Amino acid sequence: MSVKIILRKLYRQKVYAAINITGVAVGMAGAIIIFQLVSFHLSVDKYHLNAEKTYRVVVDLHLDDGQIEKERGSAFVLHNTLKKEFSYVENAAYLASREVTVDVRDGRKSKKFLEKGSAAFTGTDFFKIFDYHWTQGSPAVLNLPNQVVLTESYALKYFGNTNPIGKFLRIDNQENVRVAGIFRDYPQQTDFKKDIFISLPTIRKLVPDYGYEDWQWIDSGRETYVTLRSEKDRATFEKQMPAFAKKYYGDNSKYFHYHLQPLSDVHFNMDYKGQIKYSTIVILATVALLMVLIACFNFINLSTAHAFKRSKEVGVRKVLGVSQTQIFWSFIRETAVLTLCSTVLALILAVVFSAVLKIWLGLTIEVNYLSDYRLPVFTVLLVLLILLLAGVYPALIVSSFNPLRAIKGLLRENNHTLFSVRKGLVVTQFSISFVLIAVALLIMLQSDYISKKDLGMDKDLIMHIRLPTTENDRIEVIRNEVVALNQAEGFALFRGAPSSQEGYGGSIKFENRDWEKFPARSKVADENYIAAYGLRLVAGRNVVKSDTVRELLVNQKMVRALGLKSPDEALGKNMVVGEIGKSGRIVGVLADFNNTDLYSAIEPTVVYQHKAHYRYAAIKFNHVDKSTVESVAAIWQRQFPDHVFEYSFFDEELAGFYKREELASGLISLFAGVSVFLSCLGLFGLAIFSIEQRTKEIGIRKVLGASVAGIIGLLSADFLKLVLVAIVLASPVAYYFMDRWLQDFAYKISIEWWIFASAGLAAAGIALLTISFQSIKAALKDPVESLRSE
Repeated sequence: MSVKIILRKLYRQKVYAAINITGVAVGMAGAIIIFQLVSFHLSVDKYHLNAEKTYRVVVDLHLDDGQIEKERGSAFVLHNTLKKEFSYVENAAYLASREVTVDVRDGRKSKKFLEKGSAAFTGTDFFKIFDYHWTQGSPAVLNLPNQVVLTESYALKYFGNTNPIGKFLRIDNQENVRVAGIFRDYPQQTDFKKDIFISLPTIRKLVPDYGYEDWQWIDSGRETYVTLRSEKDRATFEKQMPAFAKKYYGDNSKYFHYHLQPLSDVHFNMDYKGQIKYSTIVILATVALLMVLIACFNFINLSTAHAFKRSKEVGVRKVLGVSQTQIFWSFIRETAVLTLCSTVLALILAVVFSAVLKIWLGLTIEVNYLSDYRLPVFTVLLVLLILLLAGVYPALIVSSFNPLRAIKGLLRENNHTLFSVRKGLVVTQFSISFVLIAVALLIMLQSDYISKKDLGMDKDLIMHIRLPTTENDRIEVIRNEVVALNQAEGFALFRGAPSSQEGYGGSIKFENRDWEKFPARSKVADENYIAAYGLRLVAGRNVVKSDTVRELLVNQKMVRALGLKSPDEALGKNMVVGEIGKSGRIVGVLADFNNTDLYSAIEPTVVYQHKAHYRYAAIKFNHVDKSTVESVAAIWQRQFPDHVFEYSFFDEELAGFYKREELASGLISLFAGVSVFLSCLGLFGLAIFSIEQRTKEIGIRKVLGASVAGIIGLLSADFLKLVLVAIVLASPVAYYFMDRWLQDFAYKISIEWWIFASAGLAAAGIALLTISFQSIKAALKDPVESLRSE
């Protein structure tokens, strides 16, 4: 059968062809989008030549109370020590990420840039571990002080089209560094998104008070990477680490458990601040497969239903000598043509969907069929899978028709097996849709709960501004001028906001007791801190202004952890803050507030003053508009003209903690919508064919007095029963995934029955709307037309 004949047949069967082509195209487009998303994450940092034998050195902190804190950072002294003591460590690199101000001077002109995430300090070994293409200079310069290397895009950003080699940048208004190398921009598939690498010796000049020789000084922003001679050396490393820790930590070695984290695990391991869970990748890949399956199920159901309309054609062809095999392949060819038409439409839809996702969720997904060889290969495999799943079964059904019964028109859909398969496919489709709807609803409810949960503090209308220095005169001028603004209500200095993902803290010693087994989180802040954030005192008073540690505030969780019966018992007691090795007197107890994010429970917390550690100012406003920001910026800039003004709002920072939940909610909602659309598309097609077969039955019922509502109910009942069966079967599966997803949160909603009811009503309601159009149309049809002989 030629393509021309097949296209002519499809043109005569417009509804059947349109439903199948649209369904398969949408399913394929969704699968292509997810494939690009999944393949992007799975390829992160795989392009490095030494990727298979590259590891990050991480440490698990085993605390006395049984807790284990997983830390991706490491002590500065570690990288050189590993290279000296272990012969199988080929290279060891220290990567210290740091926010810096870059001043580019051209004669009298000066351009300043605040680089929040693109700058890092490192040495030569980093470029022996990770692959970068150098266009000028070499990595050797990074072992020398006051040197910097840039990506091509940042060289263009700072110096335009002039050659940057030998020119200088001023970092944090402290040190001039010489541009000594240029390398090509990194690919997007990397977690090392750094454009500025400053030589490692320079960090000692910019941050002289850092504990460079202190093994216990660990910072999450400073990581150690190593390459081993072979992957087999990893087991040797792990065995030797306890003795290594004993050598450098002494009796404290029981707390420090070093491990090697494979580079392939860095992107996915959330314990060490990965970017995305591996389970999320698996879920997305599964959803892609499910969408393709739903589209194939539609194809199978509609093809088998439509086949009975063509039974006479098949019977005649068999009588004329056409074999069953020839008929089988002719239907496979029809399926192939439909699939190819769907593929063309899918490729167009994938480009459109990728643009929509960029606007809606901020996801940049490149769908380029010419530059990405994996995409054409995946598309071809997808086409073959659809041909196999959607084409073979209907072709077998059609080619097996009895020719005599087919010609006489005696074939009817009364075959129990056929009915079971079709019903099973419909139930499966709506089961998948129900699970996705229920999970999407739960994620939205949890996201809403997080956004509205009382954190024990104010979060709205609080601006955070970065302070280049804590010099008293300048800060006091800023404070006085800001407070004089009509909109401002308070001004506080701090290092960590009440809710922050920065893990400051350590051990504490209460009165004459030994060091406590539990860790305490610390908030370094001045006397205006609790007023600015609306923190509530439940006992005692606020601290008196001081430049160093004298008086302390603790939270109720600390009181309970210390085994005290009431907050009043803590007042007047002394506590040593192990983080800084200083003691203070507890003068107040704060009501509990969420000191990290809602993934974690409230922890024992101590608030103390230490002027040298303040990094930010918090300004509490009664209202904010564009002029507010401009006014604060002008005040700040007058005191710090050589720095870049940076600000953020506290509520936006808090929202940023849950970006991955927002992304998950958006993706699952989108794919739930697509799966429901596909399921309903198939249901719509089946309703058309089912009603066509029952045309005379409907006419007779109307003549005998059946009402329009009765006929609509009759026609809809069979389909709704299948949807209800799907909801019942899918509910336990939905509960399992919902419960697993909520495990990440210390504070979460309950999985209530009404969530399932709402998802079920949504699925059933959408299904009813889908089939109602055809049911109403059939019920209103003139019975004379229905009973007219064919």
